[in-house]
Amino acid sequence: MDSELMQVSNLITAAFDVAKTQHPDEASKWISLSYRLVGSTAIVMLAVSIQRAGDVDLVLRCMEDEAASAKSTGGRQGIDLSFHYQKMISELWVSSCYEILRTIKQRETEQEAAGLQVQGRSRTAEFTTLFADLELLRMPMDKHEIAKDKQLTAPLIMQRSPPKGDNTDQYIYDSSDPTRSHIMPTGISKRASVTWQVLDHRSGRQYWVERRDLADRLLALADVT
Repeated sequence: MDSELMQVSNLITAAFDVAKTQHPDEASKWISLSYRLVGSTAIVMLAVSIQRAGDVDLVLRCMEDEAASAKSTGGRQGIDLSFHYQKMISELWVSSCYEILRTIKQRETEQEAAGLQVQGRSRTAEFTTLFADLELLRMPMDKHEIAKDKQLTAPLIMQRSPPKGDNTDQYIYDSSDPTRSHIMPTGISKRASVTWQVLDHRSGRQYWVERRDLADRLLALADVT
């Protein structure tokens, strides 16, 4: 095989090109979303950040599609690290999307405090619930701790997942413990998208969040007034 074709830069570029070809509708929606959301902040470069998140989403959609197809035909053969890289990129994508929405929310709050007219996009139910899910994901991913753990009024009794079947399966999470850590349970959905079990200690809820669903909900913000 041509050594130039096997260069990492060329392979990565080809992956993004193929992803846009396979998901043209979503590619167009990400561009539209970038222009709709940037109006809430007046930060022109935010549109670039949103479009970059869109490019990564398209690649992940392709990886998910390929994994789902492989599963339906009996799975991939031999050592396969595809899911490892899919999960890694999915986590980076989540952190990026969180920062985009956090910036929009912060700027609208600042503009309103300054007496400026704001679009109020960050106050819609769709934005609020999406941001909440991203926030619950981002803290364990980036800081290895439960989101908003400083608001805990008492230590939590946690169950290890997956269990080891010994006395370490149950442990205490204490927000005042400098050695604390929290690892979210991770899985894969029927669409072969990465899923995470988030914990909202304020409401006492635990539930699963799918990456692809997050992306679809993000794109749907373009239609929210």
